[in-house]
Amino acid sequence: MKYRIVKENKPTLKNYGRYKAVAVHHQTIDTAQVCQEIQDNCSLKKSDVVAVLTELSEVITRHLQRGDRVRLKDLGLLKLEIESDKVDTPEEFDVRKHIRNFRIHFLPESRKGHQELYENIQLKKVDG
Repeated sequence: MKYRIVKENKPTLKNYGRYKAVAVHHQTIDTAQVCQEIQDNCSLKKSDVVAVLTELSEVITRHLQRGDRVRLKDLGLLKLEIESDKVDTPEEFDVRKHIRNFRIHFLPESRKGHQELYENIQLKKVDG
């Protein structure tokens, strides 16, 4: 995994002016490539993989929108979280005004506190 060092430039953050590592992503792998790689590694045809991934996407989306958590064996847990403004009292809270956004939270599969996703990551610094 590639990373670069950047200066925190948001004055509102407590680490303003300090340096941190950020991931550098050079490409996005799309569904077609995922399907091709799965076809290359097993007995399924690409069209079968596309059908399964399409349905998987629909099922996961439906459950997340209902407020369910979705656990995928050997991958991890997905859930939606709400980003909202803070208010002083519960009575002040207005869902239309104070809900800013939603985000997906992914927790990698963990076995006895060990997360395989993070194993064998080789870090390489890039300039810029």
